[in-house]
Amino acid sequence: MSDEILFQKIVCNDAQRLDSFLARFLGEVLPGASRSGIATAIKAGLVSVNKKAVLKPAHKLKINDEVLVKKSRIPNENSRISSENSRIPNELFEKIKIIYEDDDILVISKPSGLVVHEASSLKGESTLVDFLKQSNRQLATLGGEFRAGIVHRLDRYTSGVMVVAKSDFASAELSSQLQQKTASRIYIALCDLPLKQNCVVERAIGRCENNRLKKAVYPLGKNGAKYAKSAFCNIFLDEVQNPQNSPKKNTPNIIAAKLFTGRTHQIRVHLSSINRHILGDVLYGFKGSCDIIRVFLHGYILELKHPRTGQMMSFCAPLEDDFAALIGVDTRTLNEKLTKNFVLSCFEPINQWLCLS
Repeated sequence: MSDEILFQKIVCNDAQRLDSFLARFLGEVLPGASRSGIATAIKAGLVSVNKKAVLKPAHKLKINDEVLVKKSRIPNENSRISSENSRIPNELFEKIKIIYEDDDILVISKPSGLVVHEASSLKGESTLVDFLKQSNRQLATLGGEFRAGIVHRLDRYTSGVMVVAKSDFASAELSSQLQQKTASRIYIALCDLPLKQNCVVERAIGRCENNRLKKAVYPLGKNGAKYAKSAFCNIFLDEVQNPQNSPKKNTPNIIAAKLFTGRTHQIRVHLSSINRHILGDVLYGFKGSCDIIRVFLHGYILELKHPRTGQMMSFCAPLEDDFAALIGVDTRTLNEKLTKNFVLSCFEPINQWLCLS
């Protein structure tokens, strides 16, 4: 499009500053979005409210105001980095943790903010694939140059465990496990409300009719909706810290989610369908603090068979510091209490849970 309109309608659902609103909304869906970059874009006349240009970042939005962004990329602090050998900021290099590695697979913990692979909307953006290539590791090539080694992905602002294929043999075997649903993935999320009860959600997911950035629950087949199944359970904070106490009010609600299928935004869509929202997930209805600018969803456990030996392997990516900070405990204490075995045990009575379809 000639004037590069990326979002034709972003409706404000809460009275707030324009720059805060864009930081929360665009931070999830727009590559490179940063508070300083957004302020620069507003001052440059690239943002309008109700079809009128607004040049003040502190402009106060009203409920139902429509915001339009007319640029394909908001400038950010890293935009000046152009060298092929230095595309990834040092802070993201440092946050990528190696959990396990052999000749066939590499298991990592991806930090929030890192894109997995390049896409048409992410030209020049630093990616996990860039990091893998620059580390001089052998990578599977079945997915092509831009997806070298990638057999599954996490959203940009979702952190956590991922497996990378280092050989084409491993890539084919791991992809088969994911398609046949023999690999198990469990996530930890911080939500606005606790679940009414632990539950299994079996609801098909397709393209959202009103927002091309979103997915939504539809009858099977409508808007390309495909079968999707997730399980959710409460993990109360006080249960982690002190099992004898009941949960306190006004603390983030910890929820564990187990995927049986792997649809785009599946956990976020299924939680939204039961009126629960991940902290920071403005795209799917979170309406809390403007200071929360990432989606608090973390890939915690990944279980799979080793592609060559067939041995069952289980990997865990400890929660990041920002999770602990938001909960109000130190990171070491949180990860010592919220162990892999504890989280796995939460799903043992899954056959007794409410099933929503």
